Amino acid sequence: MMFVRFLVPAGAFLVIASAAAGRFDVAAFWAYAAIIYLVGATTYTWLGWRNPGLLAERMRPPSDRDRATRRLIALPVLAHLIVGGLDVRFGWSQVPPALVVAGLAAVAGALALVSWTLVTNPFASAAVRIQAERAQYVIATGPYRFVRHPMYLAVLSFCMGAGPALMSWYAGLALLPVIAVFVRRTRIEDAMLHGELPGYAEYAARVPWRLVPGVF
Repeated sequence: MMFVRFLVPAGAFLVIASAAAGRFDVAAFWAYAAIIYLVGATTYTWLGWRNPGLLAERMRPPSDRDRATRRLIALPVLAHLIVGGLDVRFGWSQVPPALVVAGLAAVAGALALVSWTLVTNPFASAAVRIQAERAQYVIATGPYRFVRHPMYLAVLSFCMGAGPALMSWYAGLALLPVIAVFVRRTRIEDAMLHGELPGYAEYAARVPWRLVPGVF
């Protein structure tokens, strides 16, 4: 089921970037879409087998204290695909092949971090909320040993790799607003957890970094 469902976003990414480029034979675009498809579909298929409660929570959370994030990132995400395609068409910037591969690796690594987070945290909702009905408690293992919001670190890593992966420095610039949005979301969620999740303040004292070790 998930291998069918993920065809839509991955296929849309490929079609939008390729249409902007005026060609459908850009190998980097296919690799970019394939990584998103394979990692996403595999991870969510695993969730369906091992943690259907989390899958349901991620697919349709009953509430969200930060609904603005989805609206705020929609345009930059669309823009990075269009700009990446136009850059390939008109040659605005040149990304060396080795950096294209590095960008694709960074995208894959970011999605792998998302997968690790979902495997580790049964409460890793797609919404900012306290899941009292699921008896939410603090998770301090896996990537949570290093930062308090590894899912959002993955978003930042994805944004850093996406431009080179699409063979365009300008595509990466188009995603900079997404980084700002998720720094904002991190602050909102962290304040909520401090105030409402028992044991979170003690965990935060042990793991001081919210998003990037040594920085924030």
